[in-house]
Amino acid sequence: MKIGLITIRYGLDITGGAEFHCRMLAERLSAKHDVTVLTTNIKFLNKPEEDFTPGLEIIQGIPVRRFVTDKNSSSEKKSKIARKIRRLIYRWGLAKPVFSLFPIWKFKVDDESKYLEGHPFYSSSLLNYIREFQHDFDKFIFFTYENPLTILGSLLVPQKSILIPTAHMESMLFRSINTLLFSKVNHIAFNTESEKEMCLEIFRNSLAKNTIVGIGVNQIDDLSAATTISAKYQIKSPYLLYCGRITPVKINNFMTYFLKLKSEKQIDLQLVLTGENTMNVEQDPDIIYTGFVSEEEKKALMQQSFAIINPSLAESLSLLTLEALHLGKPVIGNKKCDVMVEHERKSGAVFCYDSFNSLSSIITYLQDPNTDMNIIEAKAKEYVSKYYNWDLVLSKFENIFKEN
Repeated sequence: MKIGLITIRYGLDITGGAEFHCRMLAERLSAKHDVTVLTTNIKFLNKPEEDFTPGLEIIQGIPVRRFVTDKNSSSEKKSKIARKIRRLIYRWGLAKPVFSLFPIWKFKVDDESKYLEGHPFYSSSLLNYIREFQHDFDKFIFFTYENPLTILGSLLVPQKSILIPTAHMESMLFRSINTLLFSKVNHIAFNTESEKEMCLEIFRNSLAKNTIVGIGVNQIDDLSAATTISAKYQIKSPYLLYCGRITPVKINNFMTYFLKLKSEKQIDLQLVLTGENTMNVEQDPDIIYTGFVSEEEKKALMQQSFAIINPSLAESLSLLTLEALHLGKPVIGNKKCDVMVEHERKSGAVFCYDSFNSLSSIITYLQDPNTDMNIIEAKAKEYVSKYYNWDLVLSKFENIFKEN
């Protein structure tokens, strides 16, 4: 089959979870299928001087076609009322009767479409490519539901579209146009049970055919960098590790909690953060920012860490969590994130906090000499092996591809 994968950014040094998900899937599907990635030429938003060159590039054997974005601007003012109404219905507990009776909403869809055309990742040339060459492809896989390439692109070719929504609870999910997206695509590949249940509650009986597919975790055999990684970044062991985009939504209030743990509990831990930093960050001798690190260095940092943290509220899967568990590492997550709670319930190696005191208790438990870390390590590895191995994930995609 010829398969197109569509994501807003793509590259070896792109750290976004969905973008990395796309790259891992593309590289594995290419063993059996003719795969092409369609993406924009943006590397970092609001840094045009670092944009990729538009056109065709081969990355790890995968053809990648980059398209320029339109750089329009638009206001959401005219379209915002639709999602506000739908979200109020949800908050008032009326989703089941109202959304079951009226599953498809077209109120303000035209205004929402115009707003999406002013989105930073909107590319009319990419969408025109899909329109012009759609008959050359058997399937299109779109990543993340909220961006204009996914919404407008999948609605161009709904019968060939597979949506990997990576959805979490947020206001954008309640746009009217999403009732078209989630109902018209050929298949939805959810990452987790909690993501599916959330979308089912919102889109009710109009939800397209779907499967909980998830993602595989890369096997890491070479951890030679682990012996030198701490010295490179002047890290003392033990340390907590966060990998990914450093944003207020992702980090939440963890910085405040960490500094409070240091001052009030005198915990012997450092905090290490890797990835693209887009927020004003705390300056403290025990908080270390590495910037972008290679995949090998990231795994080495994970291997040497005391525990991995994921304070984010906005997760549809958390690849970071799965990678950590694959290495047998405990993960500390946010109890306000349904996906992290699901991982906690199923794995026995994820520990979720909902306050400073509960975070302090988790740290104390993990540092207690009586805590059997070997049991936690075994549970972590077993969980990933059972639910998130590539053979299982790829077999699910093959079944989806066979559908008309």
